[in-house]
Amino acid sequence: MRTRSSIWRVGSKKRKLRLSLIGNSKAAKSSIERKLMQLQKLIPGCIINSSNPETMFQEIANYIFLLEAKVNILRLLATSYGV
Repeated sequence: MRTRSSIWRVGSKKRKLRLSLIGNSKAAKSSIERKLMQLQKLIPGCIINSSNPETMFQEIANYIFLLEAKVNILRLLATSYGV
């Protein structure tokens, strides 16, 4: 059974973690940049040197829309041929 003090300690650790991430903006920025690079590798035709994340996200949204359209077409073909 947890005591009131142990719950308080867990909460304080979480607060310290959050504050350290906010204070270390270079590390957070590099982490975001690393994740964006991984995302760019997944999407074909995505501009690799895109410095503007807005255009990159628009390209990703267009790609997802295209994939959804392809899936819908394949579903229609599958139902029409009885597969």
